[in-house]
Amino acid sequence: MSEAVYVVGCGAVTCLGPDLDATWRGLVAGKSGIRRHAALDRSEYLQDVAGLVEGLEVSKSEDREFSRLSARFLGLGMTAARASWRDAGLDRLGDRIDRDRAAVIVGSAFGGMDFLEAQQARSRKRGDRSVSPFLVPGLLVNQAGGQISQALGLYGPGVAPANACASGGHAIILGAMMIRAGDADLALCGACESAFTPAIVNGFATMKALYAGKPGDRAEDDPAQASRPFSRDRAGFVMSEGAGMLVLASRKAVDRLGLTPLAELIGYALNSDGHHMSTPSAERIRRCLTLAIEKAGIAAADVDYYNAHGTSTAVNDRVETTVLKEVFGDRAKSVPVGSIKGAIGHALGAASAIEAAACVRALRDRVVPPTINHLADPELDLDYVPGEARSMKGDVALSASFGFGGTNNALVLRRARN
Repeated sequence: MSEAVYVVGCGAVTCLGPDLDATWRGLVAGKSGIRRHAALDRSEYLQDVAGLVEGLEVSKSEDREFSRLSARFLGLGMTAARASWRDAGLDRLGDRIDRDRAAVIVGSAFGGMDFLEAQQARSRKRGDRSVSPFLVPGLLVNQAGGQISQALGLYGPGVAPANACASGGHAIILGAMMIRAGDADLALCGACESAFTPAIVNGFATMKALYAGKPGDRAEDDPAQASRPFSRDRAGFVMSEGAGMLVLASRKAVDRLGLTPLAELIGYALNSDGHHMSTPSAERIRRCLTLAIEKAGIAAADVDYYNAHGTSTAVNDRVETTVLKEVFGDRAKSVPVGSIKGAIGHALGAASAIEAAACVRALRDRVVPPTINHLADPELDLDYVPGEARSMKGDVALSASFGFGGTNNALVLRRARN
């Protein structure tokens, strides 16, 4: 890949904390943000163990119209976007930024489904057919990017990938593509998600993808142990919400604006399984990872940390382990393979963007966060960084995500060489 693309800012909101700093501290410490939530009333929801963000408030005084949209994914996305913009130092540069060349690519899997659910309940209660005039705008996946563009004054290309659980990674790759193509100097990329409605939670539960512990399960008394990627007793993913954002910049923008690179996005790949609505294809995932490594201009042996999709489902964790053995070959068992979903659950469309931000921190601090709640499985025999964080050797991280519908992506990040 010719044109260099740098990560110059990161932001995140998760069940571990309201910002990336708090989230990262929790991840490194091996903490969990997963618990039981009274808001997920078991008379309506088949599962009340989840990763919800606490204390999120959208300021009505700041933007009354924005608050009327009432879709929670928008508030999560705006919070993370503003944080990433500040982290890059771009909030202080004013007219020095060419705002027509600042792209905004923000995705989501479900968009404002919670807003729809609330309006339908209101309509039933009132016995009429009226709904909020803000419902349709609040449902749209692209409204997140639109509101961010409006708030930050960014007028470049706007795209809203809806690629299931791979949405965030797709957004980052699309931003990098725009920079490489010369269509943007900066790209604010990521995803946001809050899909806690009975239909969606119960839908995941009835397809047996969601955590469903049997009697005596260790998470009955300690819900923080419900998400356990690559563990022998994994029992489905734990649904969560959140947002992750990265600001990407070209080399010219870094130099002209005096930005500080946090990492370099040296390679990436996208592909499709063409296989099944929900079951992953090992062959196509392997091809996606291999292609990303090839595009980065490195060898598989140069990867020092693999951030796994690692959902804690029986199928995903087995398939991903098989793929990594093929990609890394004889070195597979010596590559740290971590899944932060043990700590923050699965934020669906936002997951891969949050994980990309965590990879940037891992490279900066030279620390690999642990895969918590892990019990060794003789059939899954890689180094899953169980229990405790460890020092990271080397400068390259590979992060991958796979979504329903057979959509895959992989990002190769290298520690910044300032």
